Amino acid sequence: MKTLFLITILLISFFVATGQNDTTTVTKNDFEALIENETPDSLKVNKPGVVTKDTVHVRIGNQNIEIITSDRNTKVQIDESRGVYTDVECSEERKRKFDGHWDGLSFGANLLIDSDYSMYAEGTPTFMETKPEKSFEVNINLFEYSFGFGQYVGLVTGLGFNFNNYKFKNRYSLRKDENGVLQPYALPEGDFRKSKLSTVYLTAPLLLEFQIPDNRGRDRLFVSGGVIGGLKLGAHTKYKIGDEKSKDKGDYGVAPLRWGYTARMGFEDFGIFGTYYNTRLFEDGVGPGATPVTVGVILSF
Repeated sequence: MKTLFLITILLISFFVATGQNDTTTVTKNDFEALIENETPDSLKVNKPGVVTKDTVHVRIGNQNIEIITSDRNTKVQIDESRGVYTDVECSEERKRKFDGHWDGLSFGANLLIDSDYSMYAEGTPTFMETKPEKSFEVNINLFEYSFGFGQYVGLVTGLGFNFNNYKFKNRYSLRKDENGVLQPYALPEGDFRKSKLSTVYLTAPLLLEFQIPDNRGRDRLFVSGGVIGGLKLGAHTKYKIGDEKSKDKGDYGVAPLRWGYTARMGFEDFGIFGTYYNTRLFEDGVGPGATPVTVGVILSF
């Protein structure tokens, strides 16, 4: 309690001292001169952008108190003549632990690359051609676990929900034949509005993340990369012709498990990401070969 009382007096004395002769500040143009310990010989000149340090000495009874403040921390030293010594340091940079960038929302554009229709008869239409500008991915990442190796490097994992829409360019939907192979289904005549395949996955990443703080140790750039896996929760097709809508939650041979590579980078809570799945969209022998790729933006919680 005594120490807290002294620190309270100390802080009050600091503000009083800055207005008196204990610490004198002289500013001219872009230079700042600080006089410490009431001694002109201790004059220091600091340019803007350089970490500056102020020192205030206070004597209360038999106690000598020193406050050392800089752009990044404040240090209080209490040296009593009876030999009791207290050292208290408050550093914003020290208090901030490693916190990864996984939880949050992300929105991206879907692509299907490396299409392969070699399992189909010649003349079969390329029914999985999509419109990238209308094929979107939404990720809702609710759980994050960060394991820091220090303040700026660590492993990041968690759980999230991944929603994908692949909008077809042509007037086709999907149906399985008697052998369980996906075939193009020609849509009825009329005003073609849309046709798409949608999937939902539970996702989990394992990322190695590096963070680069600014010169105050506060705001941080981040770069991360690693692998990501997914467990299929559902899939369906949907099309719209004029006012007629049809939705089918049948089994379309979408891969039940998948994994890929992902990378993320940004500043604080905003960033970009890219994901390349090493697993094809459909199971082998069920549908055409197609590799999902996504690029988009991130908003972290």
